[in-house]
Amino acid sequence: MVETLFGGVVLVVLIHWLLGRVGIANFWRGVISGGVVSSAILSYSLINELSLDTVSIHLAVFLSTATIMSLLAGSENKSGKGLHWIPKIFIGFFVVLFVVDGAFVSISTQGVSTYIASLFLPRAKEKPVYTAFSGVTEHNEQAANAERHHLMQLSSLRELGWVIKIDGANQLVSGNKLTNAISVELHDKANIAIENAVIHVQFFRAGNVEALAQTRLDDAGKGNYLGQFTIPDNGSWIMRTIIEAEGKRIEVERDVIVKASV
Repeated sequence: MVETLFGGVVLVVLIHWLLGRVGIANFWRGVISGGVVSSAILSYSLINELSLDTVSIHLAVFLSTATIMSLLAGSENKSGKGLHWIPKIFIGFFVVLFVVDGAFVSISTQGVSTYIASLFLPRAKEKPVYTAFSGVTEHNEQAANAERHHLMQLSSLRELGWVIKIDGANQLVSGNKLTNAISVELHDKANIAIENAVIHVQFFRAGNVEALAQTRLDDAGKGNYLGQFTIPDNGSWIMRTIIEAEGKRIEVERDVIVKASV
């Protein structure tokens, strides 16, 4: 998302400059440069099913950039005259809008640092606090049913007394290879290893029911289960662990942060 956002800004500036070199009127330079890049992101969104909030941020930034370029080019044509204060206000507004949109994009995908989170959230330095937001969630009857199901799962887990230890969820990276290893260690309330369990792990975005990465873990014996994953994008994800053992089925969810691969 960051690549398409800032890459599109560079493309708007480049198209606007090239049109000026061939003598196109300033007004049409703004219309064409903003329209071409906006049409490109709309076409891209249809192919890759981008969310509406993502598309709207792109359109706002691209059209704002085209407007700023037209205002600046118009002021250059008035030789010997400074830029009027009204265009300065418009340019300042769009610059602020661009910075705010960029900050929202960064926070939504990466969250804020532990230091910044600790300024506003209690005990942020003592335990993980997830400040990223990867999508929108519904506030309707279905959303209420999902929350009820989640609470029932937690209650069932407490009654069973199972001890579930998950390793590898804090070192996730994006990429197109099986670069993420997840291990699950499963014991009952008597600390006896639970064997022959069927464990699936899924990764999906908030508000999206379709898992974008999932696999069944291999039984390594003595209550240990291993698996590898390919996670397509970095940012905030939800990790769901589905455990079927001893005639019971438990689902455990947690927020995870996937870092960009180097």
